[in-house]
Amino acid sequence: MATKTERLSEIRKIINNNKIHRQEELLSLLVNRGFDTTQATLSRDLRELKVGKIHDVHFGAIYFIPEEIILLDGEVKPPLQGIVSLDISGQVGVLKTLPGFANSVAVKIDEQDISGVLGTIAGNDTILMIFKEGVGKQQALDALGQYFPELLDILI
Repeated sequence: MATKTERLSEIRKIINNNKIHRQEELLSLLVNRGFDTTQATLSRDLRELKVGKIHDVHFGAIYFIPEEIILLDGEVKPPLQGIVSLDISGQVGVLKTLPGFANSVAVKIDEQDISGVLGTIAGNDTILMIFKEGVGKQQALDALGQYFPELLDILI
C-alpha cells in the first residue's frame, strides 16, 4: 500500500507532466498507477498541495501547482506567480493577477501573517487586501516587500 507521501509525489508528477482538467481524470491516473484512493482523499490532497487551476488555450482550465511552475531557463519562479499589478488606496489594496492565480497568491500572503495586513479576499484574477488602520501606502509596501520582493518589482 502506498503512503500519503508517495501519493502526493505522484500527484505532483501527474499534474506537472499532464494537462489535467478534471479530478476524475487525475483519480483515474492515480488508480492506474496503483494508488487505491477516493475522490474525497484526492480533494484533500489537492488542497494540501495548494493546487489551482489556470487557463490553457487548448485544454481550458487545467490543474497546476504554483510552487512548481518552472521558467523556460529552468529557474523556479518567485514565490508569487502571475502578478500583474498592485494599487493601494487608503486601507485597501487591489492586487491583479493572471486568470486563475489569485487564490494561490492570496493564500501565500495570508500564510505569512504580515504585520499591517488584516487579510485578503480572492477572486479569479483579483485580490482585495485590507490593511490595518493607520498603515499608510509606504508602510504597506515595505511590509509586503519584506516577504515578497517581486511585488515591488511590478511597481517600478
